[in-house]
Amino acid sequence: MTAQLQLSAPDFRDRLRRGLLAGLLFLISLQLPLSAQDEGEKGRKQAEKAAKTQPAYDLVGWGQLKPVKGNEGFFEFACTAREKGRWRKLKAFVKLSDDLKVLADSRVELSEFKKDDKVFALGKNREDTSVSPMGLSVTYYRIIGVQALLRGKGIQVNQEYRDRKDKAVRWLDMLVETNDGQLEVTFFEQKGYRVEVSKRTLLLSRMPVEASLITANGKGLYAFVLGKKSEERPDTGRKSDAKKPVFSTTRVIVLDPMAVKLGLYQKLYN
Repeated sequence: MTAQLQLSAPDFRDRLRRGLLAGLLFLISLQLPLSAQDEGEKGRKQAEKAAKTQPAYDLVGWGQLKPVKGNEGFFEFACTAREKGRWRKLKAFVKLSDDLKVLADSRVELSEFKKDDKVFALGKNREDTSVSPMGLSVTYYRIIGVQALLRGKGIQVNQEYRDRKDKAVRWLDMLVETNDGQLEVTFFEQKGYRVEVSKRTLLLSRMPVEASLITANGKGLYAFVLGKKSEERPDTGRKSDAKKPVFSTTRVIVLDPMAVKLGLYQKLYN
């Protein structure tokens, strides 16, 4: 005789509910590891992004470097330093490392700008369209109001900078096409922008130089410095100097005095 299981309607509904609940819990159990994995991956990417945005140096600042008397390799640094996303005034000591690498800004002629040079211009782009008597439409592309042109190594600009008097004036990233007395550049992936340079335009080139430009300077100079905290401290004999932070540096950019005087570096960095 074959045994048969008979269920009443309430028992059947109860078992059906329990079966559905078990199935739902099983599906949830499958999803939990995937969700945890996704959250873990998301957390890892956020940590990597945070690590990349954190400064690689304890000192990022620009200002005046002056040698400390009787303490070879040490300089006083009265600067504007980047701290927690803001610039603030700072007085510190800087120790030049033996493997110091130096870049320097110097003023140059327009002819120094060569084809395929990457150039940063402080100015504004303008497009003017005119119609000829024949009915032909012609557009002229220009970079006007140019305050400065920078070429060379290790140049980073404040892309958020806007001139107070004219919000259209900003840092423009360009590539030199030709230079036959009239600088032509590629800008916004469109060729044929003519850069209008005046006698007031600062033309600067940033190139590597010998470290002696700094070490042999006894009067001081303006510089951009990247440094790490250091335990070494100069002996100045002044109690107030004991509170000043000390940084060692392997990278210094010597700034152009005229560009400093005209306030270019505030627009470049701040």
